[in-house]
Amino acid sequence: MSDARAARFRPGGGPEARPAGGPASPAGRPAGPAGRPARPAGGPVGPVAAGDLAGSTGPVDPVVRLWRPAPGIVLALARSDRVLAAPRVVDRLRPEERRAAAGMPPWRAAEHLAGRALVRHLLAGLLGEEGAREPVAPEPGGRPRLPGSPGTGISVSHSGPYAVAAVGAGADVGVDVQVPVPPSPRMLRRCCAPRTAARLTAMEPGPAALAFARVWAVQEACVKARGTGLAGAPWRVPADPDAPAGAWGSLRWCRLPRPAGAGPEPAALACAFGPPEPAGPSRTTAPAVAHSHRATGPVPTATTDRA
Repeated sequence: MSDARAARFRPGGGPEARPAGGPASPAGRPAGPAGRPARPAGGPVGPVAAGDLAGSTGPVDPVVRLWRPAPGIVLALARSDRVLAAPRVVDRLRPEERRAAAGMPPWRAAEHLAGRALVRHLLAGLLGEEGAREPVAPEPGGRPRLPGSPGTGISVSHSGPYAVAAVGAGADVGVDVQVPVPPSPRMLRRCCAPRTAARLTAMEPGPAALAFARVWAVQEACVKARGTGLAGAPWRVPADPDAPAGAWGSLRWCRLPRPAGAGPEPAALACAFGPPEPAGPSRTTAPAVAHSHRATGPVPTATTDRA
């Protein structure tokens, strides 16, 4: 990747948290997907972003937060129940998305609809209302794509009460949120460098679970951005639990702070983004890292983008 392209995808000074619809830090104008002009990165995310997630009454929802970790990359985090209670957001859902949810268990249906509604909320700011209602088609590995806007990357994740979505103008993007769950020794050996695994093993269960969630969120975000899922061996992505940002091949990744108003449940949130590459094992993979090994046993459950 050229220096110019690398600079484009480098997180500029770290992620910025702000209330939905509030001002963002100035940034360059990204190239619009499929020949369409993209909204300037410093502009509002969505024509009615401040009120959409508040519902028909009451104050603006303080839970939703938007981040812009790099030009053209926008993320949103929300509690799923608050998304589903916002009529102007769920109104963008397509009939096939509602039909799919009707055949799911209630908890899974809520995840599916909240994730899709949230990503469409972001697309409204990038592509307008027409683009926000475009069909979504999954690739064989599960990565969601917009056939009508192939230059726009999208990603969805959900864990516990949270839904998170990301869109990228002219970029591949992957996002992951993880509510901490105590990792097994096998998970630590598989997913962490030996020194990190030893450190987490010596920690109390709560802090160890959160530290591991920070590792796994980065690993999942990276393979989601490349459209490979577990076949992409996310445990090969080097991710120190304390590092705020890093790189894997041509991808940049960063961790984002959970908003203080998001509720009592802790969560780890990460985003990966980079220049588009075709999904699948035929692409050029990132080099193996030092902690790769042949550990057997279960791996953490992937939160795929089949949302």
